[in-house]
Amino acid sequence: MSAQLRIATTELRLYLREPFAVVTTLIVPLMIIVAFGSIITPGDSDPILTYFPALAISFSLAILSMNLMPSILAGYREKGILRRLYTTPVHPSKVLIGQLLVGGAVAVTLAAIVIGAAAVIGFPMPGQPLGFALAFVLGCLSLFSLGLLVAAIAPTGRVASGVGSFLFFVSMFLGGVFTPREVLPGFLGQLGDYTPLGASMAAMRDAWGGHFPQPLHLVVMATITVVFGLASARLFRWE
Repeated sequence: MSAQLRIATTELRLYLREPFAVVTTLIVPLMIIVAFGSIITPGDSDPILTYFPALAISFSLAILSMNLMPSILAGYREKGILRRLYTTPVHPSKVLIGQLLVGGAVAVTLAAIVIGAAAVIGFPMPGQPLGFALAFVLGCLSLFSLGLLVAAIAPTGRVASGVGSFLFFVSMFLGGVFTPREVLPGFLGQLGDYTPLGASMAAMRDAWGGHFPQPLHLVVMATITVVFGLASARLFRWE
């Protein structure tokens, strides 16, 4: 087994041992679908049917990228774990890669849970599967790059947790997760288009409703991934 695989396996075990992480990223989205699935009717409009599944996925991705990942990585640096890895053949960057691998695995799992549960309850399947897959992947990449940037600049795990929580609540509001974009004032909805969570939420809803995601949302997510990813790589401190 390679060093990278061993680190990723260890990170996965640590994730599974943390009840808060497992509940908020895997159990809560299932509860959201079950709860809202009980109130839908066959005559509901497409906006309602696409909102709840995208809400469940977006909520968990936001927790994963803005709360869990930054605090874990900043905590590793604060405790000297990353610095000590410099004295071994295992470069500390493998810890970052391990976190991204675990985050990606959890994201795919939660999406499968939401889609499967939604289908059983009565929600339609994504009408544009390729568009949904593209929106989901770009959404994960853009949100993870944001989380890495927070981890890169936060001096301690507590600061990373505080910054991540602030970004979480702002993103949930502007992104149309707390409140559907249809009821937000126009300028707030437009502002949300330029956030990673807002763009991914809108793109997934479009794809779920059978429409290919708007180019604006795809470009925003791709741009955020590149810019924030390069910035986090440049600014990340190992000690």
